[in-house]
Amino acid sequence: MIVIVLINGLTFRGYRSFPSDHPVVLYPLRRVNLIAGQNNTGKSNVLRVIFDRFGRERSQNSKWDRPLGDAEHQFKCSEIYKISDVLEWGEMPNQSAETRSSVESLLHLPGILFAGTDDGVSFGGSATQIDHDTLKQMARDAQATQLVQKLASSLLGHIHATSEENGYRVLEWIVKQSPLFSPYAFTVNGVRSISDSSSEKPDLNGLSIKRRLLELQNPSTDYLEDKKVFQKVQEFVRSVLDDPSITIDIPHDLSTIHVTHGGRTLPIENMGTGVHEVVIMAAAATVVKDSIMCIEEPEVHLHPILQRKLLRYLAEATSNQYFIATHSAHMLDSAIGSIFHVTREDGISSVRFAGAASARATVCADLGYRPSDLVQTNAVLWVEGPSDRIYLKCWIEKLAPGRYVEGTHYSIMFYGGSLLSSTSTLDAEEVEEFISLRNLNRYMMVLIDSDKTSPQKHLNENKRRVIDELNRDPSTGMAWVTAGYTVENYVPEGLLTSAINAAHPSSKKRSLLGQGRWSSPITAERLGIQKPSKVAISKIVAATWGNDWPFDLKRKVQDVIELIGRANSHT
Repeated sequence: MIVIVLINGLTFRGYRSFPSDHPVVLYPLRRVNLIAGQNNTGKSNVLRVIFDRFGRERSQNSKWDRPLGDAEHQFKCSEIYKISDVLEWGEMPNQSAETRSSVESLLHLPGILFAGTDDGVSFGGSATQIDHDTLKQMARDAQATQLVQKLASSLLGHIHATSEENGYRVLEWIVKQSPLFSPYAFTVNGVRSISDSSSEKPDLNGLSIKRRLLELQNPSTDYLEDKKVFQKVQEFVRSVLDDPSITIDIPHDLSTIHVTHGGRTLPIENMGTGVHEVVIMAAAATVVKDSIMCIEEPEVHLHPILQRKLLRYLAEATSNQYFIATHSAHMLDSAIGSIFHVTREDGISSVRFAGAASARATVCADLGYRPSDLVQTNAVLWVEGPSDRIYLKCWIEKLAPGRYVEGTHYSIMFYGGSLLSSTSTLDAEEVEEFISLRNLNRYMMVLIDSDKTSPQKHLNENKRRVIDELNRDPSTGMAWVTAGYTVENYVPEGLLTSAINAAHPSSKKRSLLGQGRWSSPITAERLGIQKPSKVAISKIVAATWGNDWPFDLKRKVQDVIELIGRANSHT
């Protein structure tokens, strides 16, 4: 049985702008992988390597693919596998728990574990890609020598004369267990058009696409399932263009593609170029299944909103793995895919995984975007500190599970307790600067501790000014003042006591009952602890929160969710 899987990682060297002594590592890979960089840095070369490696017809590298000035040219390309996957190969699951544990220990040895990963190994073809220096190093290590001898005995049935030979044969045995067949790769080039070509061979760039769509729309009796594929293409177009009423039809003479949009049916030539692009990529992403798709600059002719819709659809509604070359910052969504930054210096290209926020900011800067050019998250939620963020994120997820993603649909920012506290000594100008932050994002919520010690107490001037400003337009602004002294007063007494005791066991010696609505339940005096950790307590509360919604909590969280929804209504 052929098992089709996504590739977890890839490494290559010695191709065009990537010299033999400068290996490229694409890891970790996800369903959608964005290859970002300026023009002429090597993004397309990355896609070519992937297509050459996984295309149905393996192309041979020509002299033009040789890196300039690379006298020691040697093209190499291999996958990076997760160790957990390797332990499921072939006869591996049938081995004893002790043997499997030994194999895992072997794969974690330096030189075998792929550099820069904590769970990846790389094998090339039918033989291991582990070099002889690594095997010699293993032979000099007493623990490694003992390990490979043990595995040689249990896996091969005999021990070879040298530790180096044992290591090689054991690794060779592991590679031969692989039952995995990598998916095939297809390419959607940067130049896409819907032509009049009548070739029967489907072409993902638009040539003969009308014939293929007609076949899917009106399949023969033996291929009635193809009708569902056509419906998926139509659903794709509807989703990306945000119109559930859109239909596409192919006339019998293949003269055009009819698009019915807003009650009007027009030939596709009369629609915008973006519609052409969407139809071509819709056909490519749905006609091809369980494969690798290499797409050149899909953002061309697509509005930023459509770009994000396209990414989301590819990730959630299709079965392919995507490698997308782009220089659009609007597509750099780490919540959807992995981002790799391609740069070029002195004719040599390099690739870095942009996993951290700072690395993604560097990518945007390299693409020529200033902060004011970038599309921010559509709603900003301001809270006093880290523990408030944990509570708020927990409550949003409880009432709207999976609907909104922090960092994509909303951001939670800290304003610091001194800004709005009852003891604040900040002058009016500093508070005004905080209010002016709304100019950066219309959709804004501020969660404010009341700091009231009784129902009769009044909010201080700073808080009232912020509340008044946000209430000017309640459709985009929201000021949430806690119903008690602070956010922690929303936590049911029993749950908060259990969390405090778990985070600070010494507090069990004290009675924490009767926390009171108008006093802080987390103080050094009450808990008998010099510096209580509000973050540690909030994490435990969030992990064990049930279905309790004291005071006005549920209504306020629902209001926040509605604000986020309004902010994201056009994305």
